[in-house]
Amino acid sequence: ACQMVETSPRCLPNKPSCKDLRCPKGRPCRMVEGWPKCVANKPSCNDLRCPPATRCQTVETSPRCVPVIPSCHQVDCPKGTRCEMVETSPKCLPVSHPPLVCHILGRW
Repeated sequence: ACQMVETSPRCLPNKPSCKDLRCPKGRPCRMVEGWPKCVANKPSCNDLRCPPATRCQTVETSPRCVPVIPSCHQVDCPKGTRCEMVETSPKCLPVSHPPLVCHILGRW
């Protein structure tokens, strides 16, 4: 590129930038000490697909699929039922009513 150096124009080499560098997918270009470099992308939970019954959680600095521990907190039971843990799974069970006992107080 042509630039004025002191009082006269000079041809100087273009300063390299990320526009001049093609990086492979998943390795973005970053300027490192004035030079464009393809760097490793820091993985996150957005990059990870977890199998069913697991969820992504960042452990130390890496995303990992960890098992979801089921509980009644994640369950919305229909009316007339309530959530109870049966072995290791939350289940909606009918609300049991105690038998009605009629007490006759006083005399007829």
